Amino acid sequence: MPQFTYKAKDNSGQLVSGTLEAESPANVITRLQAMGYFPVSVQDSKSSAAVASASQGRQKRVKINDMASFNRQLADLLSSGIPLVKALSVLQNQTPNPTLRQIIQQVTQDVSGGDSLAGAMSRHPKVFNKLFIAMVKAGEAGGLLDQVLQRLADFSENEAETRSKVKSALAYPIVMVLAGAGAIMVLLTVVMPKIMKIYEDLDQQLPATTVILISVSKFLQSYWYMVIGSIVALVFILMRMKNTKEGRRAIDTFILKIPILGPMIIKKEIANFARTLGSLLHNGVSILPALDITHGVLNNQIVADEVARIPENVTQGEGVAAPLRNSKVFPPIVVNMMAIGEETGRLDNVLSKVAKSFDTEVDRDVKTLTSLLEPLIILFMGLVVGFIVISMLLPIFSIDPGA
Repeated sequence: MPQFTYKAKDNSGQLVSGTLEAESPANVITRLQAMGYFPVSVQDSKSSAAVASASQGRQKRVKINDMASFNRQLADLLSSGIPLVKALSVLQNQTPNPTLRQIIQQVTQDVSGGDSLAGAMSRHPKVFNKLFIAMVKAGEAGGLLDQVLQRLADFSENEAETRSKVKSALAYPIVMVLAGAGAIMVLLTVVMPKIMKIYEDLDQQLPATTVILISVSKFLQSYWYMVIGSIVALVFILMRMKNTKEGRRAIDTFILKIPILGPMIIKKEIANFARTLGSLLHNGVSILPALDITHGVLNNQIVADEVARIPENVTQGEGVAAPLRNSKVFPPIVVNMMAIGEETGRLDNVLSKVAKSFDTEVDRDVKTLTSLLEPLIILFMGLVVGFIVISMLLPIFSIDPGA
């Protein structure tokens, strides 16, 4: 007979836990109630151990495409009139990602044990973030869970599409950089040493460019491990900096100053801010919790710092738009639209329009950036390779035939 782990409250409100053998979670709940307990959660011991073991060991990452598919399918099942537990069971059987399948199994058991869907999902914060939980909780309270899940699916699909566009746009430039860097290393470490033997036989002064090239080649041959070590150390330092608030702020400040890329990131963050806050407000989440959740989904620390100032002003009755009027990140048109939305009581709709507008601009900027990157990379690599080749051949061309 299966064994279940339970958590319940006694008559005094104290939380108690233990295990019971029963045929189903419903039987466990019945027995707990007969014992005078109020059930909080009931979980299958084997599946709980499996989930815990999976979470402690290596797991297959739950990709954003997996979440988009889960949200869309669950919304479709619920809108078709299928009960929540049955819908979760159906998704559990057809989800290809093993990690997500285990989590859905745990969520199904928690919901079967009397927990809410938001409460069950909140136990898996690495998969269901604050935004997800808040919107699901609001959807359950308002009886609009299927519509909320549709919006979450739109969120996930939009984010997945944006990431896909960026990856596909950067794939060719990255390949070009790697191929060019490989060609340069071969020229400096393989070809150049062989040509240097020819230079040794030439009884003449070498051009300055050739001397520089020889010095670089000798350095790479003798201290290649220092070059690799420096690159690894730089990556390590940047990763450590990114894990601290001050370091992340410094990195994000530098990134925002890069032409084209910086403005594009700001637009993307504004779109995330507007979409998240607008959706939370539309689904009935109050302004302060909505701002807290929105602050958590922003990736750039500079933009996040601007948003962090809003709650204090809201508590003082100034609204959302007022603290952003002197912002160096949010453009005046966005602030003015938000102010109008607050005055008309349609802030959620205004934010949704802002998100769509800035998403369109981000797509345009990505195309512009990639269209500029490709010729610039080709030009740079051409100049470097051309310099190396000319510097290698220049001493040979300068040989006096009559000597």
